[in-house]
Amino acid sequence: MAKYAFLFMDDGVDYQGAPTPEQQKVYADIFKWFETNSDKFADDGAELQPTRTATTIRKRSGKVTVVDGPFIETKESVGGYSIVEVPDRAAAVALAKTWPGFGVEIRDVVTQ
Repeated sequence: MAKYAFLFMDDGVDYQGAPTPEQQKVYADIFKWFETNSDKFADDGAELQPTRTATTIRKRSGKVTVVDGPFIETKESVGGYSIVEVPDRAAAVALAKTWPGFGVEIRDVVTQ
């Protein structure tokens, strides 16, 4: 079995307030998706707070810069993550295609 990080992409909508009926449906679909696929997850993963709560640290030419918020303006960002354990990349892609949310980035997990 291989491990892949699923980085769940956020569409920039702030879901921290009172959800609209459409947002409630998306969350219901997402919870159902996790329940249906629970046997493929190697961890509990986590939802992340919105990017406005971020602090970004960058190092360039020996100088450290600390910036409140995301380093770049973007309309989408990582909204959560989880590690899945499936036979191969094709299985990871097939699973990601069923994600009811905005998008998923798949990354191989480095194993030693």
